[in-house]
Amino acid sequence: MTSAFVVPHEFNLLASSNPADGALNITPDGSRFTVQLDNPIMIPKAALNVTIDVEQATIWWVVPNIITGQNDKLYITAPSVGDVLTPYVVTVPQGLYDLTGLNQAIQRELSNLGAKIAPESVITLSPDDATNKVEVRLPYLGTSIDFTPADTFRDILGFNSQVIPPTIVAPDVILADNTAQFNTIDYFLLHSDLCDEGIRINNKYSETVAQVLIDSPPGSQIVYAPFNPARVSANRLAGARRSRLLFYLTDGEGKAVNTNGEFFSMRLSIRYLMPHTLRGHEV
Repeated sequence: MTSAFVVPHEFNLLASSNPADGALNITPDGSRFTVQLDNPIMIPKAALNVTIDVEQATIWWVVPNIITGQNDKLYITAPSVGDVLTPYVVTVPQGLYDLTGLNQAIQRELSNLGAKIAPESVITLSPDDATNKVEVRLPYLGTSIDFTPADTFRDILGFNSQVIPPTIVAPDVILADNTAQFNTIDYFLLHSDLCDEGIRINNKYSETVAQVLIDSPPGSQIVYAPFNPARVSANRLAGARRSRLLFYLTDGEGKAVNTNGEFFSMRLSIRYLMPHTLRGHEV
């Protein structure tokens, strides 16, 4: 007499993009890396129901929405401290900005360039909460803004490509054409080539092992620790020998993100079942 049953097996793996922890082949934006294992992952060929779930992950919410050389400029003609209309090119340092932070950066750079700051700055950004749009206040005559260059941050502010003509009635308050786009990422996706196809997103698969919601303020670390993590099929591991593993981080659209020099990590649990036969004399 024999009876068959399965025995559960489980082991954990912590993957970190920090080179001090052994991460290799890190891409310049920090979103992709590999791990070389001295002791390969070897799951028996007879294993059943091999799965992966991400029990914990850490991601720094510092992905810049203003990037050097891409969208870091403001072209404005405005009065100098001597009340002379002067063209200024304001360059904002790369970073993750909200409206308040961007407004402060613009004021600082304009002051350094010699623009008029008293009795008020030549430009002020403020929110219009009812429409989720940005208001631009221009308090001095003759002030104009050129949003036509591709390297301006017009999209973040919600402006179309255009030239805002010189102010003829001051102060002038201009409402952006579109809603502000400071939140360029809705959520993060963690990926690994350990899984089969990963979590399906609508009708696409991209080795996604977890969706990480952004629940921390800019500059903070997101700690993902779900109560019931998604369990992803990894049957390709059965009978395979894996020593080089790939991990990567994208936004919700699957685009690689710039980690701004910070590291991300994930703790994976790999589970499988092994068939076992119990003979009568073993009972």
